[in-house]
Amino acid sequence: MPLRRRAGRAIAAAPGGFLHLSLLASLRRRPSLQAHAQLLLLGLPLPHAAASRLLRPHLRAGHPLASLRLFLRVLRDHQPAPNVRTASLEQEEAVPDSRSLSAALAACSRLESPSAGFCTHAFVLKSGFASDLFVANSLLHFYASFGLHALACKLFDEMPASDTVSFNTLISSYVQSGCVERALGVFRDMVEGGFRLDEWTITALLGACAGLGDLMVAKAAHGFASRALRHTLFDSAEVVIGLVDMYVKCGAVQLSRRAFNLFGDKTKDARIWSVMMSGYARAGEIYMARNLFDEMPNKDLVAWTVLVGGYVQAGRCKEALQLFEEMEATGLEADEVTVVTVLSACVQHGAIGLAKRLHRRVNQNGLVSRNARVATSFVHIYAKHGCIQTAMDVFRGVTDEFKTVELFNAMIHGLAHHGYGEKAISLFDEMETLELQPDDITFVGVLCACSHSNLVEQGRKMFLSMSDKYGVKPDIKHHACMADLLGRAGRIDEAYNFIQNMPFKANHVVWSSLLTACKIHGNNKIRKLVERQILGLDATYKPEKLTLSGLFSDHKRKELSARVRKAIKHKYEHRHTR
Repeated sequence: MPLRRRAGRAIAAAPGGFLHLSLLASLRRRPSLQAHAQLLLLGLPLPHAAASRLLRPHLRAGHPLASLRLFLRVLRDHQPAPNVRTASLEQEEAVPDSRSLSAALAACSRLESPSAGFCTHAFVLKSGFASDLFVANSLLHFYASFGLHALACKLFDEMPASDTVSFNTLISSYVQSGCVERALGVFRDMVEGGFRLDEWTITALLGACAGLGDLMVAKAAHGFASRALRHTLFDSAEVVIGLVDMYVKCGAVQLSRRAFNLFGDKTKDARIWSVMMSGYARAGEIYMARNLFDEMPNKDLVAWTVLVGGYVQAGRCKEALQLFEEMEATGLEADEVTVVTVLSACVQHGAIGLAKRLHRRVNQNGLVSRNARVATSFVHIYAKHGCIQTAMDVFRGVTDEFKTVELFNAMIHGLAHHGYGEKAISLFDEMETLELQPDDITFVGVLCACSHSNLVEQGRKMFLSMSDKYGVKPDIKHHACMADLLGRAGRIDEAYNFIQNMPFKANHVVWSSLLTACKIHGNNKIRKLVERQILGLDATYKPEKLTLSGLFSDHKRKELSARVRKAIKHKYEHRHTR
């Protein structure tokens, strides 16, 4: 097909022609998406060896799906080259090879589900590449990136050979999962095995020590890193970031700043600035974090998000939201982490308008439907502000395969506090159909839902099933919910006996809840016993201290409660204006 550049002239673009061979030669020297685009535009065939070299460029451009599709096309269409001239370019390379399989596994590790990686692993076994160290390390990284640490360890143990990369990947995998002792155990095996330690090994070691949170261990790790890397210690951004983060998590912000100051060229790596800022924010020194942010030469999205999160953590949500608006004015677009951080500020500051605006924006790219963390934040804020139907719409909009226990918990708690007990129990049943294991927070929400909706028998059944069926041991919160459920239902004697037989000593909250129930249902006999218990916990307690409006805590009594508060306020104002 000719490509016309000027009137009356054309460039021949036939398979095997000069232009085709030139583009293939270009791809061979330096794979680029531009050359790939030209081949597609001209309708020229792309040999398999050349296509396999394009997998990494697609991946670096942030298109893992495109990289994986190209790999699958290579596998599907693999056949002898159509003519001798193009075949000569491929005859030295087999397809697929270890490089293309490694690139495909790297693409799989960036997808939202590990399914494609499992299929690729099966292909690796079938095609005889399981013993290839380069491919095996890529498989190890794939399993580690999805948190499948048991499978990663099993693969590591079955590998016929291992190298520094293998050990680094497994150590990092354990660090990310919080298995610090196992990470240090693998590191010990690596040292004893005489494997070469590089900057990635040291970075993984520092991450493990950061997880321990022990300053003495951190200093020892710093000393080991200095001996292992010698004069190159502060030349590596990864190692310095590891040092700064380690000291931050050990509560030694001054040592973090010292490591930060020793780093060679800070202007080229924004990450180290963000880690240092997070350290100041974590230590409650938000003004220092702000000063560092103002000094930062190139502010990226991570830096803005860290500072916004610092203000939220310090309880200065108004300033956090103002900072977010400044960030938007620079043209930066919020990602998942930024959205969750800003929504946290919205919840505390009551900025439901901004939350709705963010919701409209992230809905355009489908982020909510496939990101349970973002969806959970939206459910939480909508439920807190009484928009329970909108919260349910967000929940239902998330694809089942991406739903998490945290998302269900947020929705169940929202329904519980708005008196939708039946719907909360229905959601609990839905968790089981998706094979999600409920946790202690789930049961607090379900028991609260039963309490607010007077579902005594369902609540009792749920409480008894916690340890027997789900392996969740009831704690003080679950017992308090159960006592509240019985009290609200008017079963005062039963609630009192339940509290007396609890495996822990009831606190002020549990007894106060029963006291409220006694006053509402007029049970003066148990009321006196409860007041005696509260007096034993709080010597300053006086029965008249219980506010009248506090008696009307049930959902259906809100209007009456508001009326009482208004009457008390009117009486107070009348007394002071006479």
